[in-house]
Amino acid sequence: METEMMNQALQAADRLALSTSLANLADVKIVNFVWYPERPGVLYFAALKNSAAIAVYEQHPDAALVTIPRDETLQGLFVRSHHVNIEHAAQTMPELLPRYLELIPGYQKIWDALGESLVAFEIKLPSAVVTSALGNKQTFKF
Repeated sequence: METEMMNQALQAADRLALSTSLANLADVKIVNFVWYPERPGVLYFAALKNSAAIAVYEQHPDAALVTIPRDETLQGLFVRSHHVNIEHAAQTMPELLPRYLELIPGYQKIWDALGESLVAFEIKLPSAVVTSALGNKQTFKF
């Protein structure tokens, strides 16, 4: 599968809006995320170990997301996906840290302040739609 547009959209963002729901209570969180070009259908993010959000991810892992582009001049590409699955990542935050430092400007400050309190999650996208500011869309299935 040709994933160039997907990788460009992921490269253009380092945050996403993650929408969850539990007991008919909807919630949206903005989280930093990282990804690997060889697995564009899997995104990683961190949560605080004692966060109430972890219970939501564990009890109802079905969610939706949209990436937030850093810079509108990058064709305004963003990724949107529904019915994504959230689960604990096999990798630990220290294992993912090099990728965070590579992709997210200033992440070292976050790591220095909260690193020991963070737990890694992964989001598995069954499919995603990449949309440009001009309205061009491409659907990807993983």
